[in-house]
This record gives sequence, C-alpha cells and structure tokens, in this order.
Amino acid sequence: MTIKQSALKTYQLLKATADVAEKSLEGRIQHYRAHLKSEEKELRTYTQKAAADLLGCNNRTLKRRHDQGDFDHIEIRRGANGHYAYTLSNIYAMAEVMGIDADHRDKDDKLQVIVINSLKGGCGKTTSMVNIAAALATTNIKRYRIGIIDLDPQGSSSSFFPPSEPDPITVGDLMRDCIDLEENETWEQIVSDAFLPTHIPNIRVLPSGMDDFYFEHEIATILRESANYDQTRHYHKLLEKVIEPVKDQFDIILIDTAPSLNFMFYNALMASTSMLIPVHPEAVDFDANNKYLKRLGEIYHTVAALGHDGWDFMQFLVTNYVKGNHSQRDIVKDVRSAFGRQVMSYPINHSSAITASSSSFNTIFDQKTSDSLASRESLVKAQENIKDVVDELEMLIRSNWPSTQSQLEATK
Repeated sequence: MTIKQSALKTYQLLKATADVAEKSLEGRIQHYRAHLKSEEKELRTYTQKAAADLLGCNNRTLKRRHDQGDFDHIEIRRGANGHYAYTLSNIYAMAEVMGIDADHRDKDDKLQVIVINSLKGGCGKTTSMVNIAAALATTNIKRYRIGIIDLDPQGSSSSFFPPSEPDPITVGDLMRDCIDLEENETWEQIVSDAFLPTHIPNIRVLPSGMDDFYFEHEIATILRESANYDQTRHYHKLLEKVIEPVKDQFDIILIDTAPSLNFMFYNALMASTSMLIPVHPEAVDFDANNKYLKRLGEIYHTVAALGHDGWDFMQFLVTNYVKGNHSQRDIVKDVRSAFGRQVMSYPINHSSAITASSSSFNTIFDQKTSDSLASRESLVKAQENIKDVVDELEMLIRSNWPSTQSQLEATK
C-alpha cells in the first residue's frame, strides 16, 4: 500500500511531536524527582500527638509505653529536634503491640469495588480518587487493605504512586493475557505481584501503561473472529483475570477510568460493586454529565444482561466546589434537587493545597504542613474536607458488610 506524500508529512509531524512530548515528559519526571528527598517516595512522618490520636490514646499513655520498652523492637527515628518521627508503618506496628486489631472485612463481607467514572474530562476524577484512597488509608487505624487499579492507559493515577520497577506489569498486560507463566508459577501469584506496594503501607496499585490501549484493538479483533460471548468473555476480563485471583487480599478496590466509553469501561462496570460519579458544578460540565446519565442505564443494561449483581450504591460527588460562587451554588442545588440522597453530603472544595500537591504528584496526606507549597491553613482545611467525604463513603461501604450490621446489633 502506497502512503500519500501529504500523509507522510503528517506522520513526520506526529513523530516530531512525539519526540517533543517525550522530552517534556522526561523533564516533568526530573522536576518531580527533584521534590523528593530520595529516589523512593516517602509518606510524611507523624508527631507523637498525631500518632496518639490515630491510636486512640493520649500522649501520656504513649510515653509510658515507650518508657516500658514496649516499642523498643520498632525502628522509630527521631527528628532534628530529638522528638519521635513516626512513620505510618511504625504506628501500625505499635497498634499490634497495643492490641488494636486491624478492621478488615470478614469472609462474608463482599469486596467493595468502586468505579470512579465520568465521561466529562477535567472533573477532578483522578485527583479525588487518589486523595480518597490516601484518606482511607492514613486517617484511621483500621488498616483497610486498599487496591487501586489504574484503568486509564494515560496512567494519571499511577503517577501518584510511582512504581519502583522500571517496567511493571500493567492492568492491560493481565487483561490481554500476554504473560507466559514460568515453571511452578501460578496466575494468582502473577496478579498479586502486579499489585505493587506504595509509599502508603496498606495501599497497593496496579499501574497502567500506554500499551494498554492495545486492549481495545485486540478485543475488536477477537470479536471479528467470534460472536460467541462464552468464548470471548471480553467484558469479564478485569473481573475474572485480575480481581478474582486477589479478592481475598483487599477490603476495598478503587478503579480509575478514562473518560471514554470503551471495552475497558465495560470491564470496570462488570467488576464494580458501586459507582462514584464526580460532578464539577459548572453549567457545561453539569449538562455533559446529564447527557451521560441519560445513556448510563442503557450502557449498564449490557453488563446486567451478562449477569452483573447490581450496585450497592451509586453516588454523585461534587468536586472543585468554590465556596461563595453563586453560579456553582445554584448548580449544586440543582444536583441535590434532582438526585437527592444520591449526592454526597460534602463536596470536595476547591483548594490551593490540592492543586499544589497534585502538581508534584502528591496527595494532600503525603506532606507535612511545613513541606506544603500551600499555606498550613489551606492544607489542614483540605485534609479535613476529604476526611468528611471519606467518612461518608466508609459508612456506605460498611453498611453493605454483614459484619458491621452484626456489630451494630450487638451494641443495641
């Protein structure tokens, strides 16, 4: 096949553009690493008071346990001022010593798989998700086992939890089934190892990569060759090949999706137990979201017909809300009037702390107030705001776990 000269020029232009993009990306990575104190990303440390608050005790109790030598086997560093600088791993180890059990789901409690999705780009989907995950992991002592699946080949979520491996296995690799098992190696082990540890002890992330775009092409090719769903199972790939093998290792899995209606999105729907839809309170965004919602029922019908169990909840989360903006306030009123209790009580407010943290691929829970590019007041307010959102989300999750209902009945 002969390529037209005009098409060749376009191809050459795109190649040149790709080179510029690659250099820009390398520059961004170098800029990001310059903000790190080491090559390994580290979570902020905690003061003794902050550690005591997480552990549900006071400073005096913690000091007494230190004096008794209860924590001597735990490697706890001291800051420049000589005071303890606890890592989250230190605090978890101290919780074990103090007999504070992890609050994992029971075997009868369903793994909660929450898809964060909107077909409108720029609604704060990824930023909201990573901050929600960090809050779930760091603002309580329950030690939820949290998984993040980055289903967007652009890898925005993965950027907040950079893998230490140069060429990690991606979610697309697993869904495309392009990994050969070595002798005595199991698929369950391959998938488990692909969920990489992060700088937050109880969060593991399954990254994405640009090659994951090939999943769409390969599924389209398979469908041309077979019309039998029992053979292709093309909407069950994420559930059966990725989530089912490791479901006992997690309490909550959060899935970040691209703003596209594609095969990967249908896979996310099939794997989901719940849906969280970010809504940016601007007229254009709200209208675009409503157009998406008009079709979401028809979209969901496809996976429902293939055996999906239905959602435990579907909630709208208002994002990037500017207090005092009358136009946004009116749109939020419209959202609440239309969808009632399906709208989360707390919006995620616009915050310079979130913007500043995201610019260096950090959540607002990664940094000390002294390290933040935003003001201390802005950071604290943003953390409190996200914590309010997460408390409500946690309530929705636990309301669907029989063990929580049993605990509530036992206290009556």
